[in-house]
Amino acid sequence: MRLNISKLKTDKSFENEKIKISFSTGEVSNSLSVYLFDENKKQHHIIWKIDNDRCHQNFDKANEKIRVFVDNKIQEWIREEEKIEEIKAQNRREREIKEKSELKKLADSF
Repeated sequence: MRLNISKLKTDKSFENEKIKISFSTGEVSNSLSVYLFDENKKQHHIIWKIDNDRCHQNFDKANEKIRVFVDNKIQEWIREEEKIEEIKAQNRREREIKEKSELKKLADSF
């Protein structure tokens, strides 16, 4: 399974008692890091991915179960971002319609 972080646009993180997932955006590249916690709460870096236009670097020591969990979390983040973008677009359309209506009303009253 290939973890696709290309659609993420903002920094994200998730952590519970077993795993930590962090995604960060930068000017040159985006990165994904995944850590597992042992019984002493020590972090073990198991996935690292840097993604940009010029260079792709990564390592992956995770099993399929962990990759599926991480991929599901990434997909959840993408859906959240898409929902926010849709709300912004809707608000922008409504604002444009209101402005056109007010301008037409002003012009008609001239």
